[in-house]
Amino acid sequence: MRRVATLIGVALAGMTACAVVVLAHHQNPLTSVTIYDSNPTHLWNRLYAALLIRQDHHGRLFGEDSLDPLLWQESDHLLSEPSHRHAIETLDEFLSTHGETLVRDPLKRVVMARDLWAVFDWSNSQYSAREKPEYDKQKQELQSRLAEVMRRIALTPNEIKSLPDTYAQAVASGTFGKAYDAEHPDVPFLPPDLFDPRGPWVCITPSPESDTGVAPMHLVNFSGRSGFLVFVRLPEGRKATYDYFQTLWNFPQPYVQGPSFADDQAPINPDLPSFPAGTQVALVRRLTVFDNQGNLTESAITESVQIRVYRSISTAEERNFGSGRMSDVARSSGQEFFEMKLSRPLLFAGKNGGFRATVRDERTLPTFQQQGDDLIDEPRDPHPREIPTDLQSCVWCHNGGGVRSLNSRPALLKPNRRQQEPRSVDYGPIYWSDGAALGWKSNHFDWGLLNGYWRTMPPQ
Repeated sequence: MRRVATLIGVALAGMTACAVVVLAHHQNPLTSVTIYDSNPTHLWNRLYAALLIRQDHHGRLFGEDSLDPLLWQESDHLLSEPSHRHAIETLDEFLSTHGETLVRDPLKRVVMARDLWAVFDWSNSQYSAREKPEYDKQKQELQSRLAEVMRRIALTPNEIKSLPDTYAQAVASGTFGKAYDAEHPDVPFLPPDLFDPRGPWVCITPSPESDTGVAPMHLVNFSGRSGFLVFVRLPEGRKATYDYFQTLWNFPQPYVQGPSFADDQAPINPDLPSFPAGTQVALVRRLTVFDNQGNLTESAITESVQIRVYRSISTAEERNFGSGRMSDVARSSGQEFFEMKLSRPLLFAGKNGGFRATVRDERTLPTFQQQGDDLIDEPRDPHPREIPTDLQSCVWCHNGGGVRSLNSRPALLKPNRRQQEPRSVDYGPIYWSDGAALGWKSNHFDWGLLNGYWRTMPPQ
């Protein structure tokens, strides 16, 4: 803690010295953004561009509306020059001119805070390899300014409560289908009854002692800035889904002995009874926010919905990629993959609840479960033809047959608690699950670091 406090003090001293001067606008090829205002020179557009948009050695732009920053663990973008200087100057301009007064819309403010928070957390987890600098000073300079901007644009508790239910808006827009259509499997859909507490979709409830919920890999990958909910729907409906959960919970040997080289492990029994063809699984990502008092809370903003439909139940083993290319593995998995994700322009325009569907041949630079090299600054082409499409990449972690592809199944097995109907529909279907991210994040170092910056800053 003493070292953290010292680093924060040094960084704040540097920030105070810089922030007293109104910096001139710097021309940059990335300032054509019109997300926050129709004028690309608007300070909020330029701040977004300075932090979130990347340019490769071919001059191609990336991240113009990416759901997450295109920053990887070994990236030195925003820490090395000239990107670091440009980011610091733009942040200093925001602070010295009180850029927080330029946008009052709570929705725009919370989305900007979301993006800055992701950059802040990345700067804490970034590490340098191959004899590159550690960038300690640059991280302090970046973090201190990001923390102060986030504090200034944070919403009040009442403003957070007023944020729109983006999933409900997306359903109401009529843009997406309401159910899976086997005759038109390319049509994206959003179930209008996904959150119905007595509807056909059942939300898997984590045991109270769980600190990572039912989708721990997703929660940790995004450092608790999002909460994740997993819904399951068997073809026969809600009762059949709970009956199947009960079958798993009653299964006499949910775990088996691991291989000889890992005899301290107990893998999940590959012979668990599977659900039938026609089963659907949905992963919902919801935005975690902090208010202007520094309190973590949930929000009504859904960031993405990923749905898998099991056309057939294959016999594929879990995470067995011996069948060849990812496209072949995806086809042999017996699954159809769908994704709807947040688009800032659509969200701010009030269209589709901000959702857009990921198209079948869409390829973007992956950020989930990616470690190591920066995929933009590396000399190789960041879009080789052999990389899978975004939808095919889901099969990387979900390629087993039937229940083997459900990575949340540990929550359905003993010694975890039995899944059962909530006693009151007033709680809704996610009354327990949504809090997992809050508990995990509140105990994580990067949240403590952010609070450390806030505590050393003068009152607003």
